[in-house]
Amino acid sequence: MPRVVRSLSTLASPAQSPPPRPTQARSLATRARLLDSAIETFVAQGYAALTTTEVCRRARLSQGALFKHFASKAGLVGAMAERLFAALIEDFRAAFSEAATQGDGLGVALRELARSFGERRLLAALELYTASRTDPVLRAQLAPVLARHHANLLREARELFPRTAASNSDFDAIVDTVIAALQGAALSGLVQDDADAVRRSLAWLEPLVRAELEG
Repeated sequence: MPRVVRSLSTLASPAQSPPPRPTQARSLATRARLLDSAIETFVAQGYAALTTTEVCRRARLSQGALFKHFASKAGLVGAMAERLFAALIEDFRAAFSEAATQGDGLGVALRELARSFGERRLLAALELYTASRTDPVLRAQLAPVLARHHANLLREARELFPRTAASNSDFDAIVDTVIAALQGAALSGLVQDDADAVRRSLAWLEPLVRAELEG
């Protein structure tokens, strides 16, 4: 049975993490509001429409407030991507925890991962990869964010399947391969308007993954 509950020791106690002061709390709330507005704009309208003007309009904040928190648009996009990826992982974790009571942890994980590749948020996030190809400033902002996201994905997989990860030296490579295959299928399905592209890829992949991780 995969381990889905995190240790309580990972949660900071009030003594370790005092509540923010009112001014700091307002600053954090403003930053979160800007990032959520950026995500809403990006998912609804795409990267081309992700302007600081539109983000401020949605957040009902001034440009001055935005640039107080983010030195540039690229900085805003990098922080937005980090928040978006964290939300996707958190949603995956919650869905997995709810469904894993069925007993087939690996099947649940694969199905939830495939489902996430059909989400508008994730499909929108893939735009950042292509946008950064010709934008070195954006690429410099995204590179560390994507590296951390990749590390978070692998850590999440290891925490869900600790015994398998410890016993199979190819575990990380298998996780990377599954993600790359489903990501490619999602992109192909998006361009070709093929809603079943990810499902077909998963149907072909699942027996191979089970043979590697369960066999």
